[in-house]
Amino acid sequence: MKKLSKIVLSVFAILAVFMAISAFVLADLRTDDVKDNNQSKEKIAYAKELLNKAVLKQGLNKLNQFSTYEAIGKDYWTGLMGKVGSPYTWENPKVAFRFKVGNFDSQLEVLEGDEKGYIAGIIANDYYEKQHIKYHTEVEDDAGIIFTLGELQYFFEFPDRLSKAPFIRYVGQDELRGQKVDKIFVSWGNKTTKDYDHYVVWIGKESGLVEAATFTTRNNPKPAPNFLYGSMQFEDYRNVNGVLVPFVLTAQIGEPKDDTSENVHRVTVESFKWNHFPADKLNPIGKN
Repeated sequence: MKKLSKIVLSVFAILAVFMAISAFVLADLRTDDVKDNNQSKEKIAYAKELLNKAVLKQGLNKLNQFSTYEAIGKDYWTGLMGKVGSPYTWENPKVAFRFKVGNFDSQLEVLEGDEKGYIAGIIANDYYEKQHIKYHTEVEDDAGIIFTLGELQYFFEFPDRLSKAPFIRYVGQDELRGQKVDKIFVSWGNKTTKDYDHYVVWIGKESGLVEAATFTTRNNPKPAPNFLYGSMQFEDYRNVNGVLVPFVLTAQIGEPKDDTSENVHRVTVESFKWNHFPADKLNPIGKN
């Protein structure tokens, strides 16, 4: 019994140290020369050029032609980390994700299964849900749907959003899924702080497209250590009205891996449409 008590106390001690470290140590995606901020003007210009070329290659310079878009598919969360991180109460039904271009007004609707008809969304920073025909605004987003909708919209409009960030630096070269890539660090400053995230964009030398991105999650509502970071891989790009849209988005812990079957969650898109619905569909609660 004494031996068991010692083991239990040791486990709690380890967990306490782990949580203490995670509270103060933030994930830092900067390389040494990014931290030193001593890159030449030519190198910085090269990084910005690569990112802007990726925007043009994907056709995201045409975003202002559209006001909304809808992606129908499945967002499946796997493994222990996936189960902890999932914002959903359902297993894996088909879902419609709807977004307004350029901001974070968004919505999801479950299209099948026991939760069919359930709707949750954000309008002007207000969260709402629809259950049993009626919309509710006095509800809390305990599951983290706001974070998930924001994450998906950010990555669907990637890298256009990042090209507007003020701090862009060249990181170097790497290889992913057999393709050589250039890596670009992007953020809103050159510090490690909870005020903004770090991104490293992986741009294929041959494809010219964003193949993956590593990123921090400073505002993640789920209980995850602050020193962890994730990655998103973009595959199966398809041309939808002149814009190349990734139909498979795979999230992993840490660096992107060649084997995308090892993941936390994966979004597989079945259909994607621009301007498929009016913008006021995202405002069913009549928010001014």
